[in-house]
Amino acid sequence: MNHNRLHPIIILLIMSLIAVVGCAGPQGPEGQLGPAGAAGPVGPVGPAGQDATASQEFVGSEKCGECHENIYSKFTLSAHPNDIVKIDGAAPAYPYDSITGGVPEPPEGHTWDDISYVIGGNGWKALFLDQDGYIITGPTAQYNFAVERITFEADAGWSTYHDGEQNVIADCGQCHTTGYRPQGHQNNLEGIEGTWEFEGVQCENCHGPGSRHAADPYGVHMVLDRSSQLCGECHYRGDKVTIQASDGFEEHNQQFNDLYNSKHFALSCVTCHDPHASSLYADETVNPKEGINQVCESCHWAQKAVQNNPQHFNVQCVDCHMPYMALSAQGDIERFTADIRSHQFAINPDPAAAQFSEDGSQVMPYLTLQYACQHCHNGSFFTSRDLDELAEMANGYHDPIPPTPTPSPEPTATPEAGTGSSS
Repeated sequence: MNHNRLHPIIILLIMSLIAVVGCAGPQGPEGQLGPAGAAGPVGPVGPAGQDATASQEFVGSEKCGECHENIYSKFTLSAHPNDIVKIDGAAPAYPYDSITGGVPEPPEGHTWDDISYVIGGNGWKALFLDQDGYIITGPTAQYNFAVERITFEADAGWSTYHDGEQNVIADCGQCHTTGYRPQGHQNNLEGIEGTWEFEGVQCENCHGPGSRHAADPYGVHMVLDRSSQLCGECHYRGDKVTIQASDGFEEHNQQFNDLYNSKHFALSCVTCHDPHASSLYADETVNPKEGINQVCESCHWAQKAVQNNPQHFNVQCVDCHMPYMALSAQGDIERFTADIRSHQFAINPDPAAAQFSEDGSQVMPYLTLQYACQHCHNGSFFTSRDLDELAEMANGYHDPIPPTPTPSPEPTATPEAGTGSSS
């Protein structure tokens, strides 16, 4: 092919292209998007991320107190952080030792060097763990604090605890410590079941580990569970639908069992109680109401206004509806009273009603007149009343009494016209 003939053709094409480009109009509007294409293949699964809770660490209640000063000041005076105390050769110290007298000494035959931990000690009673972690048993192994109430008084002193038993396991960590794990033995003490981060029920036992919140308090919120079920993880015994009893008393630590079987189960514990404050001892500055958020008359104002016994002017709602019928350390069955309040509230006014099951192992879901009334009306502190008398008073106790209608005067005869005396 003759190359000389191609040159004019190429030059002509270039010139034509230049002419076309030079004559092109402005850019038009963008057209509509076409339909999406088929999805591409799924990529490989990446490695699993770290569980957010697994990276949390316990920081301790003192760290919480740096920001939550008011709550912390109440909390440190309550029983929760003092539920179990580590002993280092000396007697433990509790917030209200000036009232209770404290725990003066370990069980007979022991020194403080023999004790690894004390369970309780802030009220009611104290138990002691030996240097292997086992609970010390015997006829004088449990120390009971004095009870001082109008209807029941008892001196401080020692009582029996599992007398004759040896190597009693301390399985209390689940409810008396923070960061509990059932595996292992705390400080390698074989008598202790499980391990924990901190002694006592600290802030993080209910609110969860706080390291992330402490580092970023506005970005990471703590657990805030106001349900009764949270409290019920520890304040219960056995099957929560039954209330266990023995020797004529409800067994202690069954507040959730009581509530579960009452008409107040729709309420949460924190409706009435401040969980950060002591329910045993008042403090004029931080806890003047002994941890009470709401009193009974906040809801039951109509019942508070009507009490059909003028001699009960100083009787409080809880005296009848929350009697001391559960036994932790000391009680008096002849006076139907012990040292823990019931949380059942409802009173059965039937004088023949039984408080316990036939075998005495379960509490019925109400309060009988013996425990609601005869803990006072037994002749020791107040007038003795039998059950029939009490039933008559209990029925309609809060019902308004209809006013007695004023009698209409007898009609008098109208004098006849024209009659009367003459002057």
